[in-house]
Amino acid sequence: MRKLKFTILLAILWSGAVLPLLAQEVEAPNYQLIRQVTTNSKSPSYYPKLMERYVNSDSTLSLEDYRNLYYGFTLREDFVPYQTEKKQLFDIRRRLALSGGDPKLCPEAIAIAQTMFDDNPFDIPALAVMAIAYLQLGDSVNYRLWSIKQQGLLDAISSSGDGETQESAIHVISVEHEYEILNRMGLEVVKDSIIDNRTEYLKVKENAENIQGIYFTFDAAANVYRKKYE
Repeated sequence: MRKLKFTILLAILWSGAVLPLLAQEVEAPNYQLIRQVTTNSKSPSYYPKLMERYVNSDSTLSLEDYRNLYYGFTLREDFVPYQTEKKQLFDIRRRLALSGGDPKLCPEAIAIAQTMFDDNPFDIPALAVMAIAYLQLGDSVNYRLWSIKQQGLLDAISSSGDGETQESAIHVISVEHEYEILNRMGLEVVKDSIIDNRTEYLKVKENAENIQGIYFTFDAAANVYRKKYE
């Protein structure tokens, strides 16, 4: 029974459905404007200041702040597109699930997730593992802090488009975040198709909302990749 309850909890946390979803209008990120406000040291959206608030779990960060943080990351020198090394993280998540959330595994899970977070502050799976581990340890304060980070990023991504058409595609800076958004929506992928060098269409299983699939664009990450590695 404990394993079943933990599996359900894991599914909820992994999907980002920790806090109520924000009611919001969708708007594609304006990278020119984001660059202007995040590089101006006198702006409240100055990137180093925003990042410091984010790392320190400032709960007053707004949706706009999260959008500037998430999409502004692609404009930073230390942004590395298409990071894929997740073996340790997914292994500890699997072990947590199989153990029914054994608290003895949580310190190791936190250490691994913290390393991933330090390397990439927008590693959404790492944020979920952090939240899960702290919850299993009975640390409700840290559970909420890491959950809020995860939720803020998912809200920011969800606010960038509705995904119904190629023109209104949801903007992601990491391809893996496409699956995070679909998990949040309760959708399961059956096929992915690359439309062009910036857009992907994920066809999903039959669902109550009758959604056939969702369009995503990873144009910002692709542009960075081309500039850095081609």
